[in-house]
Amino acid sequence: MQLFRKHFQHNKFLQTMKTMLLAAACTTAALASYGQSDSTRTETADTIRVGNMTIIKKKDGSTNTVETNGGNTVRWSSGKKKPKRVSTNWMTLDLGFSNFTDNTNYGSAAAQAYARPAAGAPAFSGSDFNLRNGKSVNVNLWIVRQRAGITKNRVLNVSYGLMLELNNYRFDTDLKTTYVKGSDPHVFRDNKTFEKNKLALDYVTVPLMIGIDTKPNGGGFSLSAGVSAGYLYSSRNKQISNEAGKQKIKGNFDIEPWKFQYVGEIGLGPILLYGSYAPKSMYKSGLDHAPYNIGLRFGDWDQW
Repeated sequence: MQLFRKHFQHNKFLQTMKTMLLAAACTTAALASYGQSDSTRTETADTIRVGNMTIIKKKDGSTNTVETNGGNTVRWSSGKKKPKRVSTNWMTLDLGFSNFTDNTNYGSAAAQAYARPAAGAPAFSGSDFNLRNGKSVNVNLWIVRQRAGITKNRVLNVSYGLMLELNNYRFDTDLKTTYVKGSDPHVFRDNKTFEKNKLALDYVTVPLMIGIDTKPNGGGFSLSAGVSAGYLYSSRNKQISNEAGKQKIKGNFDIEPWKFQYVGEIGLGPILLYGSYAPKSMYKSGLDHAPYNIGLRFGDWDQW
């Protein structure tokens, strides 16, 4: 009996020791965990780090949060995004119509030297250059457009870019007007029956405009005006007739190589109307045709 009592007391002592050791281990682990968490929590005026999470407070009141978990990094932001001062658009498009104001004095010696009727035929007049308005197309291929805020709220801005300006002046099909290139460029009345007869002038153009935008982030009223300079890189008279089929005459038709224009655009949200007008004739001498374009501008500005 005494031996049994000693054995029981010994087992009870071992059980008590195990319980105490387990409690001590749990306490030590908890303290170590708290110490580790506390050691990874670092606070500064702009940065708070808690475990695997870093919160960065910016001067504008917004915050960036970076969380790393098992090698994966997640980032998110809150607060206002700092607005961009420059917005850029690549490869946008204008579609419109080309025309000109005819201020030519067809009775002058210069006009008659360039527009030459056949012997005994009536002199040229403005009707010899009448256009098919719906077929006289202007296409502007913008390589790049940029808009930069002048004021801090970007309501006042400046815009500029680089584009290919393609102008097609489509004559009435009953007209016989034909261009002659070379050292003695001029026009005459051909005797062919034309299905198509147009003068095409293509420029590399750089516009510069000052504008206002009531809602720079989109949806507001906008208005811009300025100037542009264009350099003529291609001129051609394209004709289709029953007698000669399709012909394309490329060369110098005594067209001014430089074109300076007044340009502008007006819009409401993404809908933009553009226009351009060159006060100077597109011909060097003889004819006084001041070209203008009007149409729709596609490709709304990127959000600021």
